Amino acid sequence: MSKKKQTKKTKSNSGKSKQARRDENAWKYDLRRRIIEYMSDPKYTPQRFPVLVTKIAADEEERERVTKVLDSLLAEGTVVRLKKKGLALAESADLLAGDIYVTRGGSGFVEIEEPERTIFVPERHTGTALHRDKVLVRVNKKSGRKPGDNLAEGEVIRILERRQRMIVGTLKKTRRFYYVEPMQAQISRDIAVSDNGGANENDRVMVRLEEWTDPKLNPEGEIVEVIGPADDPALDTLAVMKSYGLEEDFPDNVRKEAELVELNEKAYEDRLDLRDTFVFTIDPERARDFDDALSLEKTESGDWWLGIHIADVSHFVTPGSELEKEAYRRATSVYLPDKVVPMLPEQLSNGLCSLKEEQDRLAFSVFLLLDNNATVKETSFSPSVIKSRKRLNYKQALNILELPEGGDPPEEGMSDELVKKLKKCHQLAQQLRSRRSAEGALLMDLPDVEFKFDDNGRIADVEPVQYDISHQLIEEFMLLANEHVCRYLDEKGISQLHRVHAEPDEESLAELREVFRAAGIRTEDLGDRTNLANLLVRIKDMPAAYGLYTSVLKAMKRAEYSIEAVGHYGLAKDYYAHFTSPIRRYPDLVSHRLLKAVLKGEKTPLSKDKLDEIASHCSDREQVASEAEREVTDLKLMRYFSEQLETGNLKEYDAVIVEVSTKGVFVDLPGFRSGGLIHISDLDNDFYDFNEQRNELKGRKTGTVLKVGDKLRVTVARVDTAKRWIDFAPVEL
Repeated sequence: MSKKKQTKKTKSNSGKSKQARRDENAWKYDLRRRIIEYMSDPKYTPQRFPVLVTKIAADEEERERVTKVLDSLLAEGTVVRLKKKGLALAESADLLAGDIYVTRGGSGFVEIEEPERTIFVPERHTGTALHRDKVLVRVNKKSGRKPGDNLAEGEVIRILERRQRMIVGTLKKTRRFYYVEPMQAQISRDIAVSDNGGANENDRVMVRLEEWTDPKLNPEGEIVEVIGPADDPALDTLAVMKSYGLEEDFPDNVRKEAELVELNEKAYEDRLDLRDTFVFTIDPERARDFDDALSLEKTESGDWWLGIHIADVSHFVTPGSELEKEAYRRATSVYLPDKVVPMLPEQLSNGLCSLKEEQDRLAFSVFLLLDNNATVKETSFSPSVIKSRKRLNYKQALNILELPEGGDPPEEGMSDELVKKLKKCHQLAQQLRSRRSAEGALLMDLPDVEFKFDDNGRIADVEPVQYDISHQLIEEFMLLANEHVCRYLDEKGISQLHRVHAEPDEESLAELREVFRAAGIRTEDLGDRTNLANLLVRIKDMPAAYGLYTSVLKAMKRAEYSIEAVGHYGLAKDYYAHFTSPIRRYPDLVSHRLLKAVLKGEKTPLSKDKLDEIASHCSDREQVASEAEREVTDLKLMRYFSEQLETGNLKEYDAVIVEVSTKGVFVDLPGFRSGGLIHISDLDNDFYDFNEQRNELKGRKTGTVLKVGDKLRVTVARVDTAKRWIDFAPVEL
């Protein structure tokens, strides 16, 4: 390995040395602790700001520091101002700070980090909060829920940070004024604008929101950009991207830096040279960036060295570079139905970082010594240089795996060596999968779909995406690599970005038990993850499986990034981090840097506080990406079904009942990853009664019973694009 380079102490842009910044962080932390301890005293009564500063500051010199820290505590919501009383800790005043996530129905859920809990906010109590704002919420002690409940009820008291200043919507006009109808269903209030900003009525526009403090009045704003006609499907994705602040093009300084990146022989120094090792990739047919490759070598003892080779993005994206700053800002690639918004410029994502066939490429290799039961006996890690010998897509890999023993390779260019190694990889992967299932991993093979679009941006076709054993092979090996990188860093005592998935709360599990009960399925204690895992296996082939899987996902908490090692509930892993996709995820890039530093015996480059900041930012950007993908999909589906109603050319679809109520039955369309309501008025062959005990609808004359899991053929009945809902009607009952 190369020697560590001697570096001079440098100063940041603010002119402070590293030691000065450490000293500043130390006194800030100390003062923060002292202020919170002082205000936590049972004898403390709310005091005005200057009085509190005087009480805590030891001398005149310290007053400025106390003022600065107290301002910070107020900004983050830890300390609040009480009317006519003074300052108090938010928690002591039954006030909590968190991010609000507004539903399409208008109510909200405020997620509190410390202590971890969720506050439900009815629509009438959301005030002027918009989706994803940071808010201060007061727990309502009279709501029927106890303030200590995990899902208490509350009301928004104050907006701490307005996260969404730019809103995309459709320009409307009355006789006297203009207003903009927001495109996001989570924003239910129209925005008043003083003029049309150069747009025509029914154009999509971007509005800059002005200060909004009175919930009795609609928010006001200014049109800053005209996107184009709202009825033009070719503009749907662009409108959603602008709504979520997603940019396809990279800034000039980032693009220019990417164009200067090169790969030369010097980059191969101090790396494990694996160019003579048989390495191959398996990816989707249309993939352009390949960030993982595999190798498998048998040892003299009969064990197997599994090599998982990941694109070494960290070699090209260096700390402090423009590429680094932009990668952090984006944090993730965003996969929209008809477009990819990449984290890295194409020169890297589809070029030098992509593990292309017969091209020398830099990698970071994870080696796992497996016995014939797929038990890991030994691990090692190394920067490497590889050359992929074969690029397979999933369909080609499946054809090989389904090949009978002794059969010829299905295509020219597929060697016997490839066939043998791929089949052994499959065997090991299935052993790993079976073990994960036995340990309580939640395995749900939900169907996926791929939309095909015409030149005008309309859905032309919908193709199911099969999740087969070739996908499972890659999944199991990537999970294994992620797990063992995380385990290695944790055992070394290194702070890192864990990928965590907390256990579901008791209330969500109780609701899930009711769903299974209504479907006539007996459950053991779902608080025991193994019972839930076994239940998912048991229902796999039932007609109701799709709907039940969907209910299980709704009961789960979101996975996120954290410096705390709380484990991953869904995967049943105590150690888990992201390492295997650095082309499209920033946390994986961080894991590469941390592991490289440890292997070199260097101090890790990121402090615990910085990692905590990265974890929060990346979790947030991941959520934005998920919402944007859902928004584009919904818009495209609304158009798809609306056009059928307009033309009268109704198509029939397979649907599964996932919920029964007095309103009718809610159905999912597995072929579309979408669904809606069959209103009881559309069940026109009979008069149906709802049986709450049996959770079913039953016809009075025909005796027809509709329950969870039943399959129906349906057509679209109604579409409300603004509210994002679709009603269906049964073809026959």
